[in-house]
Amino acid sequence: MIIIKFLCFLVFTILHLYLQAGDCAEIVGGQEVEPHSVPYIALLEDKNDMGCGGMLINKKWVLTAAHCLGWGFPWQTDIQMVHLGVHSLKKATRSSIQSIQVMKNIPHPDYDATTHQHDIMLLQLKKAVKESNTVRVKPLPNPLKDIQAGTKCFVAGWGLTSEKGSASDVLLNVSVTVIDRKVCNKSYGGEITNGMFCAGSVTDQPADACQGDSGGPLVCGGELRGVVSHGKGCGHKDYPGVYTFISKYDDWIKKTIGTAE
Repeated sequence: MIIIKFLCFLVFTILHLYLQAGDCAEIVGGQEVEPHSVPYIALLEDKNDMGCGGMLINKKWVLTAAHCLGWGFPWQTDIQMVHLGVHSLKKATRSSIQSIQVMKNIPHPDYDATTHQHDIMLLQLKKAVKESNTVRVKPLPNPLKDIQAGTKCFVAGWGLTSEKGSASDVLLNVSVTVIDRKVCNKSYGGEITNGMFCAGSVTDQPADACQGDSGGPLVCGGELRGVVSHGKGCGHKDYPGVYTFISKYDDWIKKTIGTAE
């Protein structure tokens, strides 16, 4: 038990430092979720740090963002471990958590770190997850042609709670609203393609996951719809968070999983 507590403290410390460095994202304006009510969310670990999120879409596959490999930083390293069933980083318990090694990182072949296009990646796990009360698969939804402006969604993660704040010990979520792509493109200079969409606050109260909680899930109507990709600043109304639109990659995801298995 002492070892487990020490490891959890170490995880929290590393994550805190990682987020302070600005690499992963922050849930702004959020609140603590009911423990294990998002049982498909994953915490990813590479050889340097922890920080990015992901979502369990199959017992042996996690979906996340391609930029979690570290493009644009002094290093580029594979995700090596996936932690599932985490709620509190300080009070993690052996009975709730499954930590599984990653066999293969498969970023989208056309990912562009400059334009953020195709910011999506699959992680193939070395062994199948055992579903439990704290760990559950969230299957891909039926594809949509587009996600309508005004749709209410939520995004979850352990990131910073303000642009210059500290990391959260517990999993947080926040409600966000899908923003019309044309409106969002006025802020982002036309870079928001049909493979992306924007979501944020439509009031003066900040609500965002920006520059990350990278790879984590955006859920709308109980379905996985977005992968946290990027943004400008954090919690700025004029620059809502940008998400990779999962439905646009439905064929690639299914083909990749089918080919590997």
